[in-house]
Amino acid sequence: MKKNIVIILLTVGLIISLFFNYQLKGYKELQQTDYNLKLNHGLQIGIKQSIETLDYVIKSLENNSPKETVIFTLGNLIVSLKVGEEAFIFLASDFEEHGSASTNLIHSVFRDFYEYVRTDLSEDRLSNKLSLDKDSRNQLLNDVGILKKDLEYIDSQFNEDILKDQSPKWIEDKWKELIAELISRHPNSDLYERMKMKYNL
Repeated sequence: MKKNIVIILLTVGLIISLFFNYQLKGYKELQQTDYNLKLNHGLQIGIKQSIETLDYVIKSLENNSPKETVIFTLGNLIVSLKVGEEAFIFLASDFEEHGSASTNLIHSVFRDFYEYVRTDLSEDRLSNKLSLDKDSRNQLLNDVGILKKDLEYIDSQFNEDILKDQSPKWIEDKWKELIAELISRHPNSDLYERMKMKYNL
């Protein structure tokens, strides 16, 4: 009799354990899906949409559009880079939970990019000009062209197929490696010189 009771209790315990493990598995899968969605959102908006917006900036400069149009396209670029920053701030807890990693460098670099566009390109280059002369347009074309190539390079290293099998720690380390590489590529760039000093890369 006692043996039967023990068997029943063990069986009930096993069933309860399996039930909670199944629920926990579903919760973890949901968490993983949510994490992947947030990660892809941050990269889609922060990088891919910024690249698309840069195409509009370049087109407005090449078509001799008014200064106001150029400023408007740069404003859209600032917004998409800002969304990238905020997305990775939001992902900080996921990176910590899934892989003891940090998003600090990632969202900080997004902030550097949009501050560069807002301050160096929009305010310093355009605020005191009634219109854009040829030299100013060519300089802006050069600057935004470099930024676009750099974002395209980052994008090529962080597409969905690559990311789906990678840990947050891998993403953090890869991002640091890429930013160090970009810094070394542009020794005369104000943007990357500031990054070099800021991150000691």
